[in-house]
Amino acid sequence: MGTITILNTTQYKEHPIPEVGEEYHTFDDGKIKPSRHSIARVTEVIPFAEVNHEALLEEWRQEVMDCYWLYATDTDYFIKAEYDDKDEPAYFVRTKDGGWFSLGWFGARLDIDGSLYSKMFVWFGMDGGNSNA
Repeated sequence: MGTITILNTTQYKEHPIPEVGEEYHTFDDGKIKPSRHSIARVTEVIPFAEVNHEALLEEWRQEVMDCYWLYATDTDYFIKAEYDDKDEPAYFVRTKDGGWFSLGWFGARLDIDGSLYSKMFVWFGMDGGNSNA
């Protein structure tokens, strides 16, 4: 795939880096609806230069090629997160718009600021909308 350049773009600055120990809303396949909603707990924030797991890097490179419309060709961090109902951790990387999306078959959008969660309540006419996970 060639050399990956790590960029510190304005886009990235607009989308904060998740914090270890915090829980965040996620949406399976990026679909913002109640049936696709889950909560993920961040367990590790790994700077790109410190990722020492070749299989994970290869999975990311492959996802960038396969889903070129979604994933950015560079990422500053790999965000490791766990779900209560899944055995394997999820790894989130940067998207083209600077946000976060996990790798693999069960890819999901990570909602750092709760804005997608709040919008879901408006879109589906639901009561509540507390953006905190």
